[in-house]
Amino acid sequence: MKMRFMAAAAAAVFAASLGGCGNEIHENKDVSVDMGLLTADEDIVTDEELTFEELTPIPVEEDNGEDEVKSFAEVKVKAAELKYEKFDETYQAEAGAISGSATGADSRKGFKGDGYVTGIGEEADWSVTADLPAEQYYNLVLTVAADEDSAGGLSINGSKISEFTVTKEGKFETRTFRNIKLKKGENKIAVIPESGRIDIDQVQVTASEEISKLKLTAKGAALSDKKAEYNAKALYKYLCDNYGSKVILAQNDTVGTSYESDLIYSVTGKYPAIRMGDMMYVTSSEHEEQAQVEINEALTRFENGAVIGYMWNWTSPNKPDDSESVYAENADFDITKAVTEEDVALMDMDTLETMAENGEISTECLQLMSDIDKVSAQLAKFRDAGAPVLWRPLQEASNGLYWWGRDPDAYIWLWNTMYTRMTEHNGLHNLIWVWSAQNANWFVGGDRCDVLSADIYGGGKGGQVSTLLYLQSISGGKPIAMSECDSMPLIQSLADERAMWSYIGQWGGSFIVGEDGKLSQAYNAEQDIITMYNNDLTITQDKLPDFVTMAEEVKKAEEKAAKEKDKEKEESEE
Repeated sequence: MKMRFMAAAAAAVFAASLGGCGNEIHENKDVSVDMGLLTADEDIVTDEELTFEELTPIPVEEDNGEDEVKSFAEVKVKAAELKYEKFDETYQAEAGAISGSATGADSRKGFKGDGYVTGIGEEADWSVTADLPAEQYYNLVLTVAADEDSAGGLSINGSKISEFTVTKEGKFETRTFRNIKLKKGENKIAVIPESGRIDIDQVQVTASEEISKLKLTAKGAALSDKKAEYNAKALYKYLCDNYGSKVILAQNDTVGTSYESDLIYSVTGKYPAIRMGDMMYVTSSEHEEQAQVEINEALTRFENGAVIGYMWNWTSPNKPDDSESVYAENADFDITKAVTEEDVALMDMDTLETMAENGEISTECLQLMSDIDKVSAQLAKFRDAGAPVLWRPLQEASNGLYWWGRDPDAYIWLWNTMYTRMTEHNGLHNLIWVWSAQNANWFVGGDRCDVLSADIYGGGKGGQVSTLLYLQSISGGKPIAMSECDSMPLIQSLADERAMWSYIGQWGGSFIVGEDGKLSQAYNAEQDIITMYNNDLTITQDKLPDFVTMAEEVKKAEEKAAKEKDKEKEESEE
């Protein structure tokens, strides 16, 4: 029996990113506050800081042709019929249930009705009850005010479904939560105070048709890199063709291993279609060997038929050997000092070093260019092997957790500089660029990315359609993916909500692996994972096409289209 072992050292060093990549998701305001993250009747799984301990190596069995491979019948998933019944009602806060420290008031200007409610100290102090005609999706609009920057949560039927903030302007303003699935009959709406003091004026509840009319498509989307290789074009065509009808399954694996993917296989009988890795070690002098083990593992998975995806938990250029330095509080690196008007993306390192010595660019700028080149050298190995890569750098910028999330303008400069340097200077035309800063103010534009994605933690088992719709609203027709999650959505929820993400990436480490090395059910029940990997709406590795043949077909189609265009031009000139 062939065995694979997860290196204990790799688990220990990578623990910070396994436990922390997305813990601050709710501070990505545009994703979580204005759109809502889950349906109101779901329980929220607490996003604890779960990490690997330094365990002895744990074996994961691999099939070698002798062991029996698990096999499950494919489940046929039928989406529930979506109903829509018109409803639009506004509930005045002062007419709700008031108790505890809460009280009615009328001194603040701008309220509607007879007044508003102030002094809410806890969730039980105030609520309104909406009697709804049907179980369907609704938009909720809170009208709130505060005299200091304040934060709270929206609670439906005793479950917190999202968070919001209120400015210190002292004026009543609205906070919108879209496409919240509410039950027929009475639904209790409350606010959970978290900081400051929030006054509530009213709550508007309106039935939403958005999901019942939803038809996701990325037909016609094209790669941002006009020099993209045909293998990248083929993979992107596959993403676009399946978007809205099938969900491709992905798994984030511990650096240097396919431990999590192997575990999924041992439980479900199927491998994830996409093996996701991290370039964290590439800039470290202390972890060069581990970096190469990681690259080799990914290349092996590619050779065995998997699609390859990479993120980059970019350790601070000032502390490349410190895994904790990805976080802003530990980085000792100011990205704003790196920004320059010089066209550094296309300059060689000798020129850049001379410019830094002369004070024409900052040391920070030089450090960034050096790190980008180091990662480019590793990505070039995939290019040379004919492997396209789903490339997702600078994740979750808008929550301020990472050093690249200090300032949106500096972030966009860094993204554009990296994009140009990797494609035009370093010749990496095998990349499909995945943006996941998660806030419209940080969006780099459709000419600099190919897929938009979100990292969702604490969202429960729903399809997260509201987040998908938010990203779609700024995507310009690009496919939308869920690049990370603690809990994989239920396949039935995805179908019912029409939330057919391009792909969904389960986060690794203790979010999927227990301390005994077996499947952890803290975030995903075993049967749910089995069903997710064995149904007619998801794509596993065995269902992927032959991308080499597909690339050839794309090339022939382009050549044919070019000839027809030339012929039309000649005919028009005659």
